[in-house]
Amino acid sequence: MRSVDEDYQLEDRRLIDVIDEHPDRVRHQIVTMFPNFVLQKTQNAMALRFFTPKGIERTNLEWIYFGYADDTQEMRKRRLRHLNLGGPAGFVSMEDGCVGGFVERGITTAADASAIVEMGGAGTESQATRATEAAVRGFWSLWRRMTGL
Repeated sequence: MRSVDEDYQLEDRRLIDVIDEHPDRVRHQIVTMFPNFVLQKTQNAMALRFFTPKGIERTNLEWIYFGYADDTQEMRKRRLRHLNLGGPAGFVSMEDGCVGGFVERGITTAADASAIVEMGGAGTESQATRATEAAVRGFWSLWRRMTGL
């Protein structure tokens, strides 16, 4: 990404020191397995991210970071540095931890109003496109039935 200041750079470039571990050369990938479960790779950091609803106003967000048993000490340190890019307090993904709070606070200020955004329809059936929130609606529909809400 081009900066306004051409001399702008990281003081510690080890943060972006990457070793291509796999032949696909993919350095960043986030795969949503289910609305509440995500696999993530950022540089050499790999993680599982999932949340568990604990009630109407409470959700538990968990991150599990991992590497390989045969990682060298140098690679372990690299993975730990790269963890600073992601996660609840990451340089890149701080919004992951706060956007939900922004939405919740915004909703509480307009308790008598409502809005609906339908991406890919309103049902929970499988669709031929990934541009849909059918799985999200299916998850929350099941959660509401299981919790009696």
